[in-house]
Amino acid sequence: MEETQQSRKKLIIKIYSSRPKNREGVCELKNKKGYYAEAIWIDVKSASKACESNENIRYDDRGKRKKKEMVQKEWKKRERNQKVENAMRMDSCKKMQCWTMMKRLMVGRHAWVLKKNEQNKKVMSLKDIELKLKRLEYSEVDDFAYDMRNVFSYPLGYPPKSEIHKIARQISHDFQLKWKTMKKKWILEKPNL
Repeated sequence: MEETQQSRKKLIIKIYSSRPKNREGVCELKNKKGYYAEAIWIDVKSASKACESNENIRYDDRGKRKKKEMVQKEWKKRERNQKVENAMRMDSCKKMQCWTMMKRLMVGRHAWVLKKNEQNKKVMSLKDIELKLKRLEYSEVDDFAYDMRNVFSYPLGYPPKSEIHKIARQISHDFQLKWKTMKKKWILEKPNL
C-alpha cells in the first residue's frame, strides 16, 4: 500500500487588544469585550519548518509586544501617580487657611526674626514656605506644619536670654495654639462616611 502523504497544518491564533485595520476574518471575542482574534491555518511540510515559521511569527510580534508592555507600564505608573496626588493633595480651604497664617507671620512686627538668614542659606524661611504653597508642593497639612516648626527652630537656637530666642519662642507657642485649634476645626468639619 502506498502511503498518502497529507500536508500538516498548524493553527495560529492572534489576539489583538484593538481592532486591526485592513484585516479580514478578525472577530471580537465573546468573553473579552474589546479584544479581537484571528485564526490562521498554515501548511507545514515538516516539523522543522513548523518550528521556523513559529519563530518568525514570534520575532515579528516581539517588538510590538515590547512596545505594548512599555505603554501599559507607563499608563499604570501615571494612574498610580495621579491617585496618590489626588488622595494626598491639600484641599483649597486648608491651603488658604495655612496661607493666611503664614502671611500674618510674614507681615507681623516680629517678622524680622523669621526672615532668611543671609549667612546660612540652608535654613528654611517663610519665603521658602510661601513658594512651596504657590507651587502646590504640600501634599498634607502636616507637611506645612513641619516646615513652619522648622523655621522656628533656627531662631530658637540662639541663647535663651537673647531677644531673638524670646520672640521665636512666643511666635512658636502662638503658632502651636492656632494650629491645634485649626486641626480640631478640620476634624469637626470632616464628613462622616
